[in-house]
Order: sequence, then structure tokens, then C-alpha cells
Amino acid sequence: MSEPIYQADIEQRLDLLAQQLEEEVEQFAVFAVERAEAEADYKLQYHTAILRSTETTVAAKEAQAFKKSAQEFREYKIAEALEKACQQKLMSIRTQIDATRTISANIRNLT
Repeated sequence: MSEPIYQADIEQRLDLLAQQLEEEVEQFAVFAVERAEAEADYKLQYHTAILRSTETTVAAKEAQAFKKSAQEFREYKIAEALEKACQQKLMSIRTQIDATRTISANIRNLT
């Protein structure tokens, strides 16, 4: 049998979730900036390599440019993945807040 849930418990949980949400929003901002910078670095390296390429076909120029910008591309994709993971965590926290609010409303209706 489970323990009864009190309104104070719900309020504590909501406070904790609000704090987590705030921290995660700040982290998301950091990840978004890092992703944007990594994307800009990659595109600059890639397009510079295309312009400097001595290859004659477009496909060869693109292949050479990709090879020269592979590290920047990797860093960009990692930054993008971190940003997306953080975004998913934000959605999870918001879902938990919504569920906790529903529980809170149900408890209020019982009392």
C-alpha cells in the first residue's frame, strides 16, 4: 500500500521541477550557441575548401571539401546531438510538471 500524497509534497515536487527546468533552459542556451558556432565553423571550412579546390568536377570539389572539413562537420553534428538531447530533456521536465499539476488538481478535488 502506498503512502498518501499531500499538497505540500506536490508543491515541493513542482519547485524541484521548476528548478530543473530553469537549469536545463540555461544549458540549452549554451548548447544552442555551441551548435551555431560549430555549424558556422563547418560551413566556412567547407565552402572555403570548395572555392580553393583545383578539382574540375563539382562532385570532386565537394568530396575534397568534405574531406577537408570532416573534423568541423563531426564537431557540428556532436553539438547538434547535445542540443537535441537537451531539448528532449526539457520536454520531459515539462511533461513531468504537467503530470504533477494534474495530480495536484486531483488531490485538491478530493479534499
